[in-house]
Amino acid sequence: MKQKLPRYEMHKYWGKKPPQDLARLLEKYTKVNDLVFDPFSGYGVFACEAILLGRKAISHDLNPVATFIQEQLLNQDIDLKKFKIEIEEILSEVEKDVGSVYQTICPLCNCPAPITASLRTKEDVLLVNKISCDCSRAAIEKNVDDNDLQQIKDIESQIEIPEHPNTLLIRNGRISAKDGMYTDHLFTKRALLVHTKIWKKLKEINDPNIRNLALFAFTSNLANCSRLVPPIKSRGAMSAGAWMTGFYTGETYIENNVLHYFKNRFKKVLSGKKDFLSGLNRRVDKVEDINDLYGSSDGGYAILNGDAKKLTIQDETIDYIFTDFPYGDSVPYFEQSILWNTWLNFDVQYQEEIVISDSKLREKDQVNFAKDIQQAVEEIYRVLKFQSYFTFTFHSLEGREWYALIKSCLECGFIIENIEEMTQKTLPPRQLNRAVTIKGDMLVTFKKVKKNSEITYLSKDQTLSCFDDIIQSDKSFSENYSLLVQHFFKNSLIFNEINMSEEILKRMK
Repeated sequence: MKQKLPRYEMHKYWGKKPPQDLARLLEKYTKVNDLVFDPFSGYGVFACEAILLGRKAISHDLNPVATFIQEQLLNQDIDLKKFKIEIEEILSEVEKDVGSVYQTICPLCNCPAPITASLRTKEDVLLVNKISCDCSRAAIEKNVDDNDLQQIKDIESQIEIPEHPNTLLIRNGRISAKDGMYTDHLFTKRALLVHTKIWKKLKEINDPNIRNLALFAFTSNLANCSRLVPPIKSRGAMSAGAWMTGFYTGETYIENNVLHYFKNRFKKVLSGKKDFLSGLNRRVDKVEDINDLYGSSDGGYAILNGDAKKLTIQDETIDYIFTDFPYGDSVPYFEQSILWNTWLNFDVQYQEEIVISDSKLREKDQVNFAKDIQQAVEEIYRVLKFQSYFTFTFHSLEGREWYALIKSCLECGFIIENIEEMTQKTLPPRQLNRAVTIKGDMLVTFKKVKKNSEITYLSKDQTLSCFDDIIQSDKSFSENYSLLVQHFFKNSLIFNEINMSEEILKRMK
């Protein structure tokens, strides 16, 4: 069993790739002090592994919360002892101020006891309280009575929430973002009160390094303590699941105690920072001007917030590129990130995102996705050194998304070096629970040459003939999908735009 790395458990941002696989790629395609680059860096696992292995790194993402997360992950200018003291003092103050909103009477000893979580209906009616009391080693689950119902009614009717960030969601039925829905609607009144009290205290911290790391922990805690936490009913009514895709609240949900969960999140962040700092064998400085990284033998890293279609990096200066391309309409990262970007007061350039969105307001369809992917790949090709390597991961059931990516890479001048499957340590429920899915990602490595002269463009009939030859009825959907993608890449074939999933299933019957 691989060792768990606390630095990658610090925040709930999606799509973290297995660090051991990224370290393997870095050791295979780069040497110490090479300059590496990730144009869609997300959480920043690749840049982190690169720095730990002695490479210079440029981490780049359009989503401001992603670059903020990377700043906190990589920052070495923080006094963790002071961080711990300041956060503990703030939590103590907030608990004295508003901790009573999570108090009830223990049914075993009739003493006041804290509520760690509550089961509530979609209409916010209280059903069950989970209680932590000194009279019992185990958590106590108490079905609410009339006194409990009156207590929560009194509390929430009297709450006055201080001023705080609140943003209108982008309407998108697919992710349950409805007309007139704001980020405030994702929380109960008492959760919103406590979040706001903590947020205001964190914003008052004088040391910017401590303040930003504290806000980092705060944002990671938001979804945990929202109305977006479903119970895993097979494990019990009070067994909390994870925030899934979108802003859907089920028939019942778990309302977690904000203070209780922030304490746990704060400990994870503290552990993660210690883990990262202990892995460094020397100080690695952040540079404000990426030109300082070109030709430098002193190491270093840069974090850029910008558009991958318009990079500010010089031609042929990068020794190796790894990225995790946007998955079309698979996970609407930007639209869901509104929960974090709102509380951090970040301005989000939604119009520049590479995505296929179901939101009519976004005007982001398949045609735009293909065009944007091509521009991003052209930029990757431009900044990469000649005869150097570029690796990407991708996961999609939509053939048109693969078509856009394969076409862009091959036409730019890349030639295939290697292709394999990369299975994540833990798969999201969407991949675990569906038969028609891909278990993990495809990992594709290219080499930059002046021109790929071996490209073949397939007609629709030729594409379907490939399906007939390759699909095997005794293999799983995921295995057949993998065989097809590998065939197209290895043979420099640009297939006709078709519904790959539909055609695979036809041949598996």
